[in-house]
Amino acid sequence: MSAWEVITGRALNPGAGGAALTPNTSDSFQVRSTPDTNNPYLEGMWAQAATAGFLRLRSPRMHDAVQGLRFQTPAALIRNFIADEAQTPLYSQDILTFEIAGGAAETDVGALLIYYPDLGGSDQLLGTWDQIKPMVAELTTVEVVVTAPATAGDWSPGTALNATFDLLKGNQDYAILGYQTLGAVAAVGIKGSDTANLRVGGPGTNESIETRDWFVSLSKASGKGAIPVVNQANRASTLVHVANATAAGTTVDLVVARLTSKFNG
Repeated sequence: MSAWEVITGRALNPGAGGAALTPNTSDSFQVRSTPDTNNPYLEGMWAQAATAGFLRLRSPRMHDAVQGLRFQTPAALIRNFIADEAQTPLYSQDILTFEIAGGAAETDVGALLIYYPDLGGSDQLLGTWDQIKPMVAELTTVEVVVTAPATAGDWSPGTALNATFDLLKGNQDYAILGYQTLGAVAAVGIKGSDTANLRVGGPGTNESIETRDWFVSLSKASGKGAIPVVNQANRASTLVHVANATAAGTTVDLVVARLTSKFNG
């Protein structure tokens, strides 16, 4: 069973030399257990930093344990550093060293997007664009005023899809095509039974051209099912989270498509 997961971590005053990120609530930098014959892949890596620095992910199982993947992080620019059609293998239960450098008077956040081709017990309802496109009946948006994280840099506790408006049609399947945020945050995550209670999501940039079709673009670029489908009956238990370095919430508009019939993946 395939699954996507966005995980985040934070560092307080990391400085120019860098510091290890602390995994956020319910996240871990240890790769989940998977069959050795079906590696997971790193599909995304980005940061929210108030001061320019670097973001680094390394492990003895990766290219090298010294620098691994290291990207310069421009101040206040939240974009995926991994090219659209690129990926790099990760390894079951490997413990990743995830670090960030920045200023000496701030909280900075790093994020990873991991794809698991075979994650036992995870039954995410995911579609490719080729599957979803012919089933689109109409588009709508779901506006969610997401509450703030309790701690700067951490995930917010989560706000239900129907907390702001409750207008989805009864017992209908909706494909989440993308999203946009009113204010920039480190990451957006959507979590519920239809996502196997793992956060699916991406960068929290408020440049909507980057995220308005995030899941569609992810599916097209990767060739994988990446578009989450949520049933209206699960709206109250499907939560939208944000990780944000400034411990503030924001409004997230999900761009969704009502489907003409039940989607079975």
